[in-house]
Amino acid sequence: MSHLMYTTSTDQLIARPELKLIPTPPAMGARHNPYPFGAYVEDIHEALDINGLEATNEEYAVGHEGQRLFGMMQIGPKALEGELIKADDWNLTLGLRGSHDQSIARGITLGSQVIVCSNLMFDGDLGKFTTMQTTHVGSRLPGLIRGAIAQVPEVAGAMEARYDAYKNFEMKPRWGDAALVEIHRRGGLAAPQLARAIAEWDRPSHEEHAQYGYSAWRLMNACTEALKPTGQNVNMNLVQDRSQRISAFINEVAGI
Repeated sequence: MSHLMYTTSTDQLIARPELKLIPTPPAMGARHNPYPFGAYVEDIHEALDINGLEATNEEYAVGHEGQRLFGMMQIGPKALEGELIKADDWNLTLGLRGSHDQSIARGITLGSQVIVCSNLMFDGDLGKFTTMQTTHVGSRLPGLIRGAIAQVPEVAGAMEARYDAYKNFEMKPRWGDAALVEIHRRGGLAAPQLARAIAEWDRPSHEEHAQYGYSAWRLMNACTEALKPTGQNVNMNLVQDRSQRISAFINEVAGI
């Protein structure tokens, strides 16, 4: 579950080539050093390339009159098949953000559950890396990016192991009902979401969610479908909190 959210009327989608056209303002003080948005994204792509990775499904948005940048991309190996990411039923996502006006730090976040929002919600379930945009950001930021991207194989391996554990943990049909009620009690699902999760547990909307029978994998996907935000006024902090509660419970159930 990944979300790039725009919350104000000034936020607008922008294509990657257009990032280079956004003016980089002068420094606001002795310790302020604006780093071009285009260079920022290119640094990420170069780090991916060095590690044999590539980005797909890129999406970027700018706000505050071009002063803030938010983005998200799916990442994977360049080859169609490789040892880094073997699964075809989940995605590794990279989120990014930054500003020219010192309002938010430059950062990237990784995970299968990533939220990047212009209301400053910024989180990934597998790691987050940030740095302030001060004097030497031009030398620090590329290194930060390379260091974070270099961890992708380990991150992907950890995610693969966790999801394999979910798929191999068998559950009886009635156990799922009890587990979902317990998740509701722990604050992972609201009452309407609980009803939807039970329906997804009984009859998944996607065939791949039922591929491993009644399992912790099926339970996780039932919760994920139920948790997907709808409407315009979405409280992403609440979505994140519930997602964390769900993951913690399913890890407990699966013995992780």
